Amino acid sequence: MAVTITVFDGADSIGGNKIHMDFDGHGLFFDFGQNYKKMGDFYQDFLQPRSSRGLHDFIEMGLLPKIAQYRQDACPSDLDLEGARDLRVDALFISHAHMDHIGHAGFLSMNIPFVATPMTAAIMKAMKDCGQKGVESDSVYGSVRKRMEGEGRVICSPRTKDPYPGRDFVLTDGASTELEDFWRRSTTKREIEAGEFLEKDFLDFEYRSFEVDHSIYGATAYGVSTSSGWIIYTGDLRAHGRNRQKTWDFVREAKGLEPELLIIEGTRTTRSEEGANLSEETVKQTCLEAVRSEPKLVVADFGPRNFERLDTFMEIAEETDRRLVVTKKDAYYLQSIQSVDGVDRMRGVSVYGALKSTESGAEEAACDCLRAIILDPKDIAQEPERYIACFSFYDMANLLDIKHRGGTYVYSSSEAYSEEQVIDFRRLANWLALFDLRIKGFEMSGPEGIQQPVFQRGYHASGHACTDDLLQIIDDISPKKVMPVHTEDTRPFSKAGCAVVLPRPGIPVPI
Repeated sequence: MAVTITVFDGADSIGGNKIHMDFDGHGLFFDFGQNYKKMGDFYQDFLQPRSSRGLHDFIEMGLLPKIAQYRQDACPSDLDLEGARDLRVDALFISHAHMDHIGHAGFLSMNIPFVATPMTAAIMKAMKDCGQKGVESDSVYGSVRKRMEGEGRVICSPRTKDPYPGRDFVLTDGASTELEDFWRRSTTKREIEAGEFLEKDFLDFEYRSFEVDHSIYGATAYGVSTSSGWIIYTGDLRAHGRNRQKTWDFVREAKGLEPELLIIEGTRTTRSEEGANLSEETVKQTCLEAVRSEPKLVVADFGPRNFERLDTFMEIAEETDRRLVVTKKDAYYLQSIQSVDGVDRMRGVSVYGALKSTESGAEEAACDCLRAIILDPKDIAQEPERYIACFSFYDMANLLDIKHRGGTYVYSSSEAYSEEQVIDFRRLANWLALFDLRIKGFEMSGPEGIQQPVFQRGYHASGHACTDDLLQIIDDISPKKVMPVHTEDTRPFSKAGCAVVLPRPGIPVPI
């Protein structure tokens, strides 16, 4: 068998993708993400895999496949890797910087380079800078762990001032001087021994990348040439965002390769098609009306790293003569993506001055950004009608310092898909009631104590293609075979005009 595909995660759920391809003496992974569904079966906010046990809990609980390509410094003495698959992994191809696609990438051997767009690399660096902890987060750089002396079952980070070692990346496009500077910059007392940006021909097989439209900037699809023909992996994509043309450009180019296999996401095959193609332009108009009709404070809540939605609210703020207020971590992210696209998003944006005794290095760096205006909570309280505060559920305590009652809260993010998320919405509704904030984007329905959020159309555009668009993409690319992943319902793919290959978790599929 010259080419085999093994889907370790994402074969039968919308959990994190971990897709291995073995071909012609080479091997690679498409994404290496965290499976939220599996994690949610056993863990929650205050119960997590133990960091002191390194890889142990993740492998014992089936959250990671039993392979031999992990970091040795994260392996405790009692971790049984007997019989682990010894895969060839020349590189990890990262589609985008969402945790269900990169969340476990840091576990992979530091000798494995990552392939990503410059934007994705910058966002991943910012995520680590902003305080992500654990071996699994060491995708760009991180501590070298070791077994504790006298107790090899415990993994620890030795106290040292040595620089953090970094990982090599192969960028799909050249790195700007600004990105290279950002790549080496440290937000802690320890320096970073940054990994190299390797040339694209470092990998001795033919591959291509195609930027696509998704709810995070930098998303890309990949094509790899094999003896069986081209294998295309879409990652996550959609055809209704502001950058929808990128998706259709990818479709056109992929069709020209006459692929043997198209590996495609199917996140929304189980979800209602009502408003399936709601565009970002429609979201802007809906949210704009909500802001225009509010004479007091507006709080806007949208997904982390949904920079397209952030750009939308920047436009809304300008058109309503308000000023957007972001947290210091958000400001740091804006600096990171500016190192790639050169867009100064801090123009017209203020940074919220949270009342806290210490700040992280990333927050301190955010304060240094050009033309940043740091707002004291009392500044907002004095003229609430001048601001749109970008606060999520986890920022609600800031309202206690602003000491303001009344206004509108605009929820512009995804729906709740788990019981834990529903419970969070009940708590959120309590916060909003406490501050007399009118809710736009959802409402709570049902008896007290077991209320459910009902989401209002027009305030959010999904990051994923609807079923009709997925089938259109397949039809236009015209692969010989299609393999659905990242989906809980493969039945709609039976309408595709080609053979459908249904992977089973961990079982190699010959192509």
